[in-house]
Amino acid sequence: MRKTVRILAALAAVIFILETPLFTVSVNAAPNPGAGQFVTRLYNYALGRDPDAQGYADWTNALLNGDVNAAEVATGILNSDEYVNLNADDTSYVTTLYHVFFNRDPDATGLSVWVTALESGTERRDILMGFINSVEWANLCATYGIYSGSTNAPTVELVPSESHYNFVSNLFKYFTVHNYTDEEINTVATDLVYLRTNCRQVAYDLIFSDEYVALAKASTPSRVVETFFKAFNGRNPLPAETSALCDAMNGVLNIDYLYNYFVNRNSFAVNCVNRGLMPGRKIEVNTSGISDDILRNYFSDAAFVGNSVTAGFPMYFSAKGSGLLGDVQVYARVSYSFLTDMNSVSGYMLQYDDMEMRACELLSLANVQKVFICMGTNDLVGTEPDAVFTRYVDYVNEIINTNPGIRVFIVSTTPRCNSDQTPGLTNEKIDQLNALMSEYCAENGLDFIDINTPLKNGTDELFADYSSDGYVHMNNSGYTVWSNAVTSYVRSMLASERHIYRNTGT
Repeated sequence: MRKTVRILAALAAVIFILETPLFTVSVNAAPNPGAGQFVTRLYNYALGRDPDAQGYADWTNALLNGDVNAAEVATGILNSDEYVNLNADDTSYVTTLYHVFFNRDPDATGLSVWVTALESGTERRDILMGFINSVEWANLCATYGIYSGSTNAPTVELVPSESHYNFVSNLFKYFTVHNYTDEEINTVATDLVYLRTNCRQVAYDLIFSDEYVALAKASTPSRVVETFFKAFNGRNPLPAETSALCDAMNGVLNIDYLYNYFVNRNSFAVNCVNRGLMPGRKIEVNTSGISDDILRNYFSDAAFVGNSVTAGFPMYFSAKGSGLLGDVQVYARVSYSFLTDMNSVSGYMLQYDDMEMRACELLSLANVQKVFICMGTNDLVGTEPDAVFTRYVDYVNEIINTNPGIRVFIVSTTPRCNSDQTPGLTNEKIDQLNALMSEYCAENGLDFIDINTPLKNGTDELFADYSSDGYVHMNNSGYTVWSNAVTSYVRSMLASERHIYRNTGT
């Protein structure tokens, strides 16, 4: 019995480890010295001293983890109380920028130009951005093996190391089928050393290639788990490790799960750092990979559902055309609400072929596969957000239950202008309902599209230039903002689902 308990405890520990990914690199004696050297030189130039142990560890770890880029470290130090309290004059400030960002003394012309600009009223933060967005800064950071944060790419000549080649060739070995060439390896290794990509991105590109995805789908979950262990850990998995990962995937192959599990492990980050490689942290969708035609086609079986605010879309289409929204359908009615739908109140229901009906039934008859719901303003007039939230959830659940497979997008309840009309409807209540629905969507795998922020346009209410009546309804400028927010969300979503990504450099 005692032996059995030990085995079960060991297995439980393995499963716990497998289900607890970490991504925190600690600076030790072995890692790539570039990040640490970079932090030290910033302290020397900006603060005139060596870094304290805590500051050194915090900034270096953040760089190695990909939590910050080099510009953010430099800015953090230059904006610190310690530097501000030095009370450096304009000439000293510009000289420090040259040392920090260019690793040299300022030339006479450059120093004069920047100091004159400061004396003429230019903010120091604006001068700082000029240094950050320079090729010289990008080149300097590249020599340290870190991402500059500059809008310009480095132009210095860098040569991949053996570590770069070994990392890339190992991934090619396990995640490609074709006979890859030295040229392919060299191309990716060179991108790594120039910080055009990172370790996380290289692994992503190979694992989610059509070639490997097809191979993995023709295999078994346990065999794929074995491949990942060999590629990332350099060994075969223990039976308990294979079992735990297969159980985590419910016995069905989930490449996304495996990718995220292995690249988010602390061992992956440490392994990269100790080779002098950037693990990478951020991968963003490349929306240019989704053409306008693909986007328009997505809306061919989609519908907007809502009240009088949504009802303005047909007039907008008549004036401006549907654009990227393609053939999207619009089902909306003045004073329509969750209550009028639930109670089938005649005169306040949605209509299909001139027949009044509930939204869940209409979407089924219209063969709608994607629905964008923007509701809530009418319900909030005399009701608190918590109660409206409950009605909203019931409304959505009925649509999903009546229309299996339908994709539901919750478009945030739109803001209102500051007017005396309908005092029971406030932007505070609207914001509270949106917060509840956003959390609900995140917890239940639904899409939430924030159109409130762009419609407010930096104000606390519906931007006046977007309103047609100084209340809640919009003009064509407002619908343009709404349309752009929805199409932008969908374009990014499609790029993500199709694994079309670009490296951000960190």
